[in-house]
Amino acid sequence: MYINYLILAHKNLEQVDRLIDNLLDDRIFVYIHVDKRVPSDEIRRHRFASSNRVRIIKNRVAVCWGGFTMVSATLNLMKAALAGKREGYCILLSGQDFPLRSKENIYSFFQEHEGKQFMNYWKMPYKNWVNGGLDRIKYYWFVDKIGMYESDVFCKFQRESNMERPFFKDFPPYGGSQWWCLTSECVRYILDFVADNPIFVEFFELTLIPDESFFKTIVLNSPFSDQVVNDNLRYIVFEGGKPHPNVMQESDFEALITSGKLWARKFDIARDHAILDRLETHMATVMEG
Repeated sequence: MYINYLILAHKNLEQVDRLIDNLLDDRIFVYIHVDKRVPSDEIRRHRFASSNRVRIIKNRVAVCWGGFTMVSATLNLMKAALAGKREGYCILLSGQDFPLRSKENIYSFFQEHEGKQFMNYWKMPYKNWVNGGLDRIKYYWFVDKIGMYESDVFCKFQRESNMERPFFKDFPPYGGSQWWCLTSECVRYILDFVADNPIFVEFFELTLIPDESFFKTIVLNSPFSDQVVNDNLRYIVFEGGKPHPNVMQESDFEALITSGKLWARKFDIARDHAILDRLETHMATVMEG
């Protein structure tokens, strides 16, 4: 069994080096999508660019937060991972994630739970999302084409004009965190579904933050639904209704190591690099013990 990490990165590539250093061994392979706006010369300056266990995918996308470009980048990673023919798990990470356990411990976890899919999800409408999250799919969003602000203005116009569009009958929508851990078999099912159902893709291309619903909706309406564990194995903290998670600080150390999770996000070495130092020391100490 291999673990294939699929990493979406767009900044702080020296932090990505550090992340990958704490993931790799001979049972691990990394596929990384670096935002198209990052120059190739900058990418080549980092350690991961010369590793024989890391593949930087060539079909890079300029990702717009809230748009379908995030899904496109993820699908490109999934295709690359399957083409590598390393069967096992595909684990989607951000370049600002970091492990909370050693690579050996993480590998053992997936050996023990082999065949399970890990993603957190809820059926829409969801009480903690604005209007249950249904505005995301009931109205047309053109985030990748005209930006978030203009798309929001257009959404309000559609709402006031009762211009709702129906979702797919007998195919309930699901939402949840973007991040997941899926078997190669499940990833293959998703890619086959996408290829066979272009109308589904076309619908989600014009939704809001589709990375939080596109993959969930496919998997929870698939033969893999009874394998799904409602947990993405990440420690992430959202506060005050903010759209982005808190950046972890050294003061979060105890909460992180006692969370029971395998990874956490998000980290920013420009804000606090000491938390990564402490996590690395902790993981090394646990292994020695």
